[in-house]
Amino acid sequence: MGSKNRPRIFYDPALRSTVEQAFDATWPVLHARDALRNFEQDYELKTALSRKLMGLATDGVTDPIELREWALEGLPR
Repeated sequence: MGSKNRPRIFYDPALRSTVEQAFDATWPVLHARDALRNFEQDYELKTALSRKLMGLATDGVTDPIELREWALEGLPR
């Protein structure tokens, strides 16, 4: 049974857009950290980044730059 109290990110188009912007700004930084990694098929990293960004957004972080910085701190180098 699913939760009836879904995070507001699913309902707020502006917040979803912010998370997408943060993802798009964070992904190249991760790529620069490890140019030899196959980023196109690294679904585990994509999922981890998406979850991190959504978690931060639901906790109230709504600035794309701040989301990027917090997400980068929480992901492996």
